Amino acid sequence: MKVYTILLPVYNDWKNLNRLLSKLNYIAKKNNFKFCILVVNDCSKFKQEIKLKKNNNIIKFNILNLSQNMGSQRAIALAINHLKKNKDYINKDIIIMDADGQDDPNTITELIKMNKTNISDAIVVERTNRKEPFWFKFLYLVHKTVLFLFTGYQIKFGNFSLLKFQTIGYLIHKRDIWAAYPAAIVSNLKKISRIKSERRRRYSGNSKVNLYKLFNHSSRVFSVFKYKIFIFSIFYYLIFGLYQV
Repeated sequence: MKVYTILLPVYNDWKNLNRLLSKLNYIAKKNNFKFCILVVNDCSKFKQEIKLKKNNNIIKFNILNLSQNMGSQRAIALAINHLKKNKDYINKDIIIMDADGQDDPNTITELIKMNKTNISDAIVVERTNRKEPFWFKFLYLVHKTVLFLFTGYQIKFGNFSLLKFQTIGYLIHKRDIWAAYPAAIVSNLKKISRIKSERRRRYSGNSKVNLYKLFNHSSRVFSVFKYKIFIFSIFYYLIFGLYQV
């Protein structure tokens, strides 16, 4: 039976994490999956309260405590580097997901099913519906439109994905992964498969989305494609210059 590592970055969200862990436990038992779970504690201010015990399906559970708050993208990069170096996780493909409930854990079944018959470096989960305020949807649409116009890429997924273990050795040496995980996937991997899943509401609490975080995320994504953006900018400049002649 193949064992998968589930990577969960967390900042203060222990209540939602516990609810997700309960669902992961149920999914593992129902489908006879074997999971190693690594929680990345991004220097949370609140005390950890984990309510999960290892069993026949959850064969390993660890918490990687970061000494300072890095943000989810860098926390993921640090965790992937940790997995690569730790012999307990060798040759275990990695499923990355948010711990607040917005990534539907039932989609894991579909990810694993596809992974069994797929030679892709990564399988990403594209969001079919976002339950966010109108202002966020509008600005995020602007972000995606500008990104497409200046790079030719459309990124419709977040952290929720499955990475082949062999892929992380290559990916961890790329600077892009320290800026924005989804952009690093698109920029560095050629064999990417996609499945669709609805973006759900948080199990509890308010969304942490705000204008600053959206701008920061957008800046990080654009930084990954800076050379391509430069080339596209020159192209548009020449086109408009010729048009005005």
